[in-house]
Amino acid sequence: MIFPKIDISFAPAWWQYYYGMDFERAFWQDPIARTERWREQKRLLFERFGDVGLGNADPKPRPIAGDAYGHRFMSAFWGCEVAYVPDQFPSAVVLPDAAQRLQHLSMPAVDESPVVRQIRAEFRQLEAHYGCCEAAVNYGGPLNNAVSVLGAEIYAACLTQPEAARRALQLMGEAVLAIHDQVVCPLNGIPPEEAHAQFFGLGDCPVGTISPRLYQEMVLPADLWLRQQFRGPFLLHHCGIFDAYAEAYLPLKPDILDVGPGSSLGAARAVYPHTPITTYLEVGSLAGITLQRLDEVLAQMVEEAVAGDDAALFPAIMVAEAGPEVSDEIVRALMTAGQRFA
Repeated sequence: MIFPKIDISFAPAWWQYYYGMDFERAFWQDPIARTERWREQKRLLFERFGDVGLGNADPKPRPIAGDAYGHRFMSAFWGCEVAYVPDQFPSAVVLPDAAQRLQHLSMPAVDESPVVRQIRAEFRQLEAHYGCCEAAVNYGGPLNNAVSVLGAEIYAACLTQPEAARRALQLMGEAVLAIHDQVVCPLNGIPPEEAHAQFFGLGDCPVGTISPRLYQEMVLPADLWLRQQFRGPFLLHHCGIFDAYAEAYLPLKPDILDVGPGSSLGAARAVYPHTPITTYLEVGSLAGITLQRLDEVLAQMVEEAVAGDDAALFPAIMVAEAGPEVSDEIVRALMTAGQRFA
């Protein structure tokens, strides 16, 4: 059986439970502390799971500017307060008076933004300390950012004020492109026109909270505009169950699909017969699972997702943000699954 790679990442709660690490504001806002923490995590993973291929005995630093807000850089750019807790990734607090703000929304001036000044300062600090640095931002997508910034008001506006909602979603897409072209590309020394021919990913995490029809009418225009700015390999990430949205996403012409846990991989393959698909094992489903049941689940996923013998069509299964409820035994079983299916 052709078997995909399995990638496992561990949640802040896992690191706190086993190693006492905290993820408060002081950690995220110190770029050197972040860099050294990532290195330490790789060393600890090697000590614990090096025999099954996780971690690194002597990891080199990989300094990244832009991680101060976790996945919420774009929310902070729009002015949201970012909240930090000891055992989770940062989260964004919806803007106050979001309904009123939505009516008069305008994109912040990039060069005047405090978070833009911060990522540029981080880049200089990390480059001076390590001799190298990379700028990276988790952009999300128009709806991701609208929900993070405006909360439920963007949903209400989609139904009651569709033109205002479409305008807000378009602005969210334009902000992504502005940060990409005016901030990340210059820091990385890549001309935007060159970067537009490289890989780009669009996240549609909250789409499962609206109907496929509403997605097509309200969100797709902004998604499609953003997608059309890039000519290179394009990844579409959908956090939830993908099945009902498969045809709604066809205009985006994704080169890679990343679908949420519980999705019917057979249904996705029927609509996208030649598109590589990656997916996830839901972390909660791994708590207390037996090895036999795990292998049954994995075998079914491969059978549905692989067309013929083309392994490139199902390159990876991810376990994202595993917590302490996922036992070391199951981690080892996941990392050695390919051997059992060989």
